[in-house]
Formats: sequence, C-alpha cells, structure tokens
Amino acid sequence: MAAQSEVYLVIGGEGFLGRAIVSALVDRRRRTGNADEIRVLDLRRVHDDPDVQFFEGDICKPADVEAALGANGRTATVVFHTASPVMKAPEALHTRVNVEGTRTVLDVCRSAGIGRFVYTSSASVVYSGAALEYVDESIGYAPVFADYYSETKAIAEKLVLEYNDTQGMRTAALRPSGIFGPGDRQMTPGALLAQRRNLPVLIQVGTGGALFDFTYVDNLADVHLLCADKLHEDGVAGEVFFITNDQPINMWSFMRLLWAEVGDTRGPRLVIPTIVASAILMLLRLLAAVHIVKHEVPFVFGMTFTPRYFNITKAKKRLGYRPRVPYTQGVPIAVAACLESWAREERQRQAAASSSS
Repeated sequence: MAAQSEVYLVIGGEGFLGRAIVSALVDRRRRTGNADEIRVLDLRRVHDDPDVQFFEGDICKPADVEAALGANGRTATVVFHTASPVMKAPEALHTRVNVEGTRTVLDVCRSAGIGRFVYTSSASVVYSGAALEYVDESIGYAPVFADYYSETKAIAEKLVLEYNDTQGMRTAALRPSGIFGPGDRQMTPGALLAQRRNLPVLIQVGTGGALFDFTYVDNLADVHLLCADKLHEDGVAGEVFFITNDQPINMWSFMRLLWAEVGDTRGPRLVIPTIVASAILMLLRLLAAVHIVKHEVPFVFGMTFTPRYFNITKAKKRLGYRPRVPYTQGVPIAVAACLESWAREERQRQAAASSSS
C-alpha cells in the first residue's frame, strides 16, 4: 500500500459488491489511520455513510464520471469499476452499462490521468456451457457465450485490458465466480425462494459429481484492494485473474448448505440423469434463441449439472490472495442477511398498508 493517502472511487459503490469494497476501504482507513478519501458513484444513494462521499450519476455520461473523479480539487488515484446489471436484465441494458458505460468510464479515466483501474469482470467470460474443470487464465474467451450478460462482460474486459499502459493508466480485471453474501440479489435469495416453492429441494438435476466455484463477497472485496495495491508491480497490470473461494463444491451441495440454514435438510427424491438434463438444456437454448424463455434460463439450468471451477494459483501468487471467509462462515451470514432484508421489506409493506387505510 502506498505511504501517501489515496483517493478511491468505487463505481457502483451502492451495489452488492461495490458496498463490500467501500466497507473494506473504510475498515482499512480506520485500522491504518490514513487520510484516504473514499468516493462512490452510483445511480442512487442507498447507504447513508458519513465516511464516504456520494456522487449521483450515470456512467454513460462523461460529465457525471468527471465530477466524481475530480471532486474537492483532488483527482482519484484508484478506480474500482463494479457497476453491472444483474444477469436477468434486458440485453439492451447489458449493452448500455457493460459495454458503452465501461468505454465511457475508461475514456474519462484516461483523460483525467487515473493511475490504477480495477474492473470486476466475470468467470462467465470463458463459459460457453461446456465443462470447465480447474481451468486457469490461459483459457481463451468462450467461442460462443452462454448468455448475453457474459458476452458483454467479455467485451468490457477486453476494453479494460486494451487501455492498460495508455497515458500512464494501469488496468486489471478480476473474474469472480458465483458471488454470494450479505446484499446478494441473486444466489442466496434465489436459493431460498426455491426452497419456499418446495419442489426444487426434492428434484436434483444431475448426479451431483459436477463441481462449481462460489465466492464470498468479502473475499472478493479483499482481492480488489490487493489488486489495486499491486497494480504497479510486474505481472499484475494488463492481466486477468480468476477469483473464487478456492472451495469447489457441487451446485446442489451448496444449495443444501443454504437450505439447511432455514431448517430444510431434506435430500432429493428424484435425480434427473445428466443425459436427460443435457437434452432439456438443448431445448431451453432453442427456446431462448426465439425468446420464448428468458436468456438466463438455459444459463442457470446448465450450471446445475455442468462442471465449472477454476484454478486461482495466479491470484494467490501475484496478488497474495487468500480467501479468509470459508463457506461454513459465509453461508450463515448470507442467509441471515437475506431473511432480515425480507423481514424489513415486509414491515415496510405493512406500515405502508396501515398508513393508506
């Protein structure tokens, strides 16, 4: 970490991962006593935090990005770009945010003289739907992407790497797999909603041998800071890194860890053989191609029985990454946070109904 104070800008800092990075920066500032400045650029403010300066803005608008970068007469020294729609968002939104927004941010950062830029990519940029077993960064981009979200993330990642070493800006991209944790809007709530519907608990797709990688959000926040700290070192700038919890696990086993936290320890009563699941997946892809089912449906279904786990040796050696929160700690925290969020939303609905009656 540099001796002088830094100015951090977290783009998408009100979101799931972005907030975890902000919290990690605030915690580090308190531990070290450094006078680091922490800024957030997002579409709307969610967290009222006196330790963080918030800027409302759209990453597709250069003036909004410029205002956040150059506030208070100090240009940001490090930018974390975490903004991205959820996977099930419309294709047009993925294009606008992941591609057009990232290009705008990179152009503005380069013109402003930003020194370090860390992009949150996705492990899905190498995923075509075929098995990925302990692959490392030597694997190329998917020849055909499993969904449009992954395709736009790949385009954005390539842009980030192209901008490395232009006008002094150093860039790197992190490729997390299966992010979960407090504030998670996809993995944890999706699993718990499935449990409430009952049927997904009783039916398992595939025999359970396929391994998958998940990443607890605080571990991912840690490695964002490590990457920013080391961007001036050889072997980091212009590079991509797979990031996981380094705990490959079967998708259904992980789901059952989540379900066990709400007291559901039932095993499957019906296991769909992998050969049958593969046929179903082909049908879902055809239906998605003609827009009869949503684009994320075959993507998610395929991951339930297809191996997809990664070798993170590169992140360990070059970034010094070591996942500090294992599943045994992260899963209970994620589930408790999701349940509390639902309870809070229910209280708000009841209060709104009472006030309108």
